[in-house]
Amino acid sequence: MMINDENKKSGKKLKTGRTVYIALGVCVFAAGIIGYMSSLKLPDVDTDNTQPRATYEQRTEPTYRSDKVTIDMNTPLTEIRAEPVKETVPSETEPDVRAVFGNENESLTEEADTPPVKYQLPISADMGNDFSMGVPVYNSTMGDYRTHNGVDFVGKPGDAVKPIAAGRVLSVENDTVRGNVVTVDHGGGVVSTVWGLADEGLVAEGVEVVEESVIGTLGTVPCELKEGDHIHLEVRVNGALTDPLEVMGFAENTDE
Repeated sequence: MMINDENKKSGKKLKTGRTVYIALGVCVFAAGIIGYMSSLKLPDVDTDNTQPRATYEQRTEPTYRSDKVTIDMNTPLTEIRAEPVKETVPSETEPDVRAVFGNENESLTEEADTPPVKYQLPISADMGNDFSMGVPVYNSTMGDYRTHNGVDFVGKPGDAVKPIAAGRVLSVENDTVRGNVVTVDHGGGVVSTVWGLADEGLVAEGVEVVEESVIGTLGTVPCELKEGDHIHLEVRVNGALTDPLEVMGFAENTDE
């Protein structure tokens, strides 16, 4: 009986040892499988994205742009060049003369440098009939009342007659009522007309005259013969008859 018991115990020990060896063998085999699988190169899998991740060599950096420079992050720093900065401050310009005056022939400089018109009496300071201010006065030669639209300057036949200011001769006429008549444009809307010039020495139409010029000599005014030897001066400003002495600035010096 004792021998059988010992045999039973020995059989149990053998079975237990075999089980241990089998378990160890399974572990070794599993470890080999795991090692073999780990040696294989498998692509990285993003657990959050099913697409494969790009490798470093496949990645590109963004390109940055601005108004002044463009930078590509994939370009070496030595190749980056900034573009020259463009001038943004507007340069000063001269004013448009035509926008200021509405006439391209005029300029700011000419407007500022234009001297005032210098007036003078056409002959002596001795006066005859004055400007009647639109009131009719008696004309002894014509025997009626009419307005005297100018100023008479007394002189002797042949005395030189000058323009009241520099200008351009608009016309030279011969009239049976007024005699020889010369009209001069002095600019600024001022136009003068002298009646009663002699036939000799008349200025020509279109001539530019200055203060020292002679436009003719004293002759006669047919419609004012009884008033003695004189010339008759009329002045229009922008087409309106105006007192010549007022225009020339001699209104207070008529007694000289």
